[in-house]
Amino acid sequence: MNILSKYIFYYKNLGFYLLASLIPMLASVISNPFIAKNMNPKDYAIVGYFTSFNQLFAPFIIFSFITYYIKRYFEQTDEERLKTKANIIQALTYFAFGLTILCFILLQVYHFYFNRKSEIPFFPYALISIFSLPLTGLYSIQLAEFKMKRNSLSFFKLSLSLGILVVLLSLLLVVFIKLGALGRLSAIFIANLIIFIYCVTLNRDSFKQKFDWKAFKLMLIFSAPLTFAAMLEFFSSGYDRVLLERGGNLKELGIFVVGLQIAGYLNIFSTSIGDTFQPDLFKSIIERNKKQFLKIAFINIGLITIIVLSFIILAPFIIDILTAGTYLSSTKYAIIIAFAAITKSLNSQISTLTIALGETVLVLINRVICSALCIIMFTFLIERWTFIGAAWGIVFSYIILSIINFILLLLSQKKITIKNRKYVHNQFDQKFN
Repeated sequence: MNILSKYIFYYKNLGFYLLASLIPMLASVISNPFIAKNMNPKDYAIVGYFTSFNQLFAPFIIFSFITYYIKRYFEQTDEERLKTKANIIQALTYFAFGLTILCFILLQVYHFYFNRKSEIPFFPYALISIFSLPLTGLYSIQLAEFKMKRNSLSFFKLSLSLGILVVLLSLLLVVFIKLGALGRLSAIFIANLIIFIYCVTLNRDSFKQKFDWKAFKLMLIFSAPLTFAAMLEFFSSGYDRVLLERGGNLKELGIFVVGLQIAGYLNIFSTSIGDTFQPDLFKSIIERNKKQFLKIAFINIGLITIIVLSFIILAPFIIDILTAGTYLSSTKYAIIIAFAAITKSLNSQISTLTIALGETVLVLINRVICSALCIIMFTFLIERWTFIGAAWGIVFSYIILSIINFILLLLSQKKITIKNRKYVHNQFDQKFN
């Protein structure tokens, strides 16, 4: 009976996590044909170009504090947890906006001094895109808290609210007011702003607590390697669009972005599955339960693989429906990029293991090595096969990340084992000599 109750609990949580993503996805699917008819390839190219920089700037602005909160969740008392959350909420509110201004200036410098020949206008798209990012901080930590408490119903309500808001505002601004790329980016900004205000109200008590600079320093030490590592993810899932944009073929870039976005729907399933098992994954690592960890990891990857293969079979029909027959040529890109959901899931399991073991520096080292390799790989693939090369590059990038991460983790754990053995031998020698 206990086993049955346990599995019912998991299925219930998985159901809420999936619904939290599926309902907005279905709303997006229904609205997508209307949006596709009102956005030309250049509009998609603009949206894809500026959102690609989110991979670079978002981790810096949010600074991996949510990962710190998740990592420390089972290690702290309720009182300590509340203090940690209050510190993070204040940091994500005050510091994040300062960092956003810095990121905007850096993007402006790049665009005007290093990419002058770009056919994509900078204002107001860059401003709206970048300033959407700090608004997601409080939303993210609130979802993390619901997830760790296994409060899947509250997670569902909050996640659903943001997803539906984005869809409704996109229909209003893109389809009815016909603002194109500006409408699409503005819809994301306004939706994030509404949810941000709600989260501020929900966590108003956290702003009354005194900011703990000592605890903040510990957060920074833990989060810094993860932050810079996450920023370097830009070179595996954003750098491709920067290189492609420099080629000047904005029409094909727009078609590529459509394929990328449709394949991106698969991330909804992988995120939902990951959210369901993440608390247990961290717990199994902390308790050194290798068998349980491997079981959860294989379930994650197996479920994603089934979903990806189903998508590949149905891709031509799905894209025909989603784009109202307007962007059928994006099918070839969507099918290739779909495989990235599997390789990304594999990398996610290894990354989670690395973080839970406290090896945050390894995450950074891995990203530095892999970023250099990805730059070389994407440059070669795009020069040889342009957009098809970029699509395969996204898939291969996560394989590179997984292999290097696994090797580094093995070497690190072997080094720790040798140190522990030496320590035991030294203690033995001191006791008996």
